[in-house]
Amino acid sequence: MAAADVEASIARPVEDVFAVLTDPEKTGRWFPVDVEEHWTSPPPHGVGSTRHAVIRMLGRTTENDAVVTAYEPPHRGALEVRSAGVVTRVLLDFAAVDGGTRVHVSMDATSHGPMRLALWLFLRWYAGAWRRGLANVKARMESGQDI
Repeated sequence: MAAADVEASIARPVEDVFAVLTDPEKTGRWFPVDVEEHWTSPPPHGVGSTRHAVIRMLGRTTENDAVVTAYEPPHRGALEVRSAGVVTRVLLDFAAVDGGTRVHVSMDATSHGPMRLALWLFLRWYAGAWRRGLANVKARMESGQDI
């Protein structure tokens, strides 16, 4: 297993930040990789809801499915993503702080196949993508842009 953490502070109310970061329909607007996500289960969305993602990068297209494993607005959300023999768990914790919201993203990945040897490299890349994505959310939300 490999694990990584990323954190950011965003000068917006916790409810607003939670709404953006837990809505897969908005991911393509802020995540720094060409990704399209959509719900595959009907509303209302919460624990047990599912989503599908199509990711394009480096001339390749991959797809994955995820299930929501925690949904506690506006404080916590979590997903379990399954793709190519790798299970990635992403936990987002949101806290209201003076002047805005602190977001803490914890992620870990496991695999029983050949990918297990490269999990640390995958998580290093994934944590960097989350770091850039949170910076995008921060810049857009703090400047009043809609996401």
